[in-house]
Amino acid sequence: MALIHNLEVVYKAKCSVEKLYIILIRDVHTLLQYVPELIHSVQVFPGDGEVCVGTVLVSEYVQEKVTAVDHKNMSITTKIFEGDLTNDYTSIGYTLTITPVQGDGNYNCSVKWSIYYEKAGEGVPDPTSFTKFLEDLTKELDTNLLK
Repeated sequence: MALIHNLEVVYKAKCSVEKLYIILIRDVHTLLQYVPELIHSVQVFPGDGEVCVGTVLVSEYVQEKVTAVDHKNMSITTKIFEGDLTNDYTSIGYTLTITPVQGDGNYNCSVKWSIYYEKAGEGVPDPTSFTKFLEDLTKELDTNLLK
């Protein structure tokens, strides 16, 4: 039986909760404007731009399919089915959850990326470069949304 591993990246963001969620759920194509050093291309299929269950996101590194969306809890779950990460992991995906933070004047929300994966072999390392990418993406997006 395969062993599913989990990693989490949590980042406290200062930007607007709503603005961040809207970019990630409705305006994914605008990521190029906010994080140009990290995202060079992104396509959303079907092409209406709204992320929902069944939506396929294609970037230069991965192709992923949205498997769950929870607007109430501001959560999106995807499964990566093609790209660099699928070479080392027989299964990999993530759940992104944005949670408003109450009572902390410095931050407006907590952004949590929960990565789940199954290694293709014993010698395969944990996907720490992917978690670093997600952390950098969140930091840069937060910084640029505050401008």
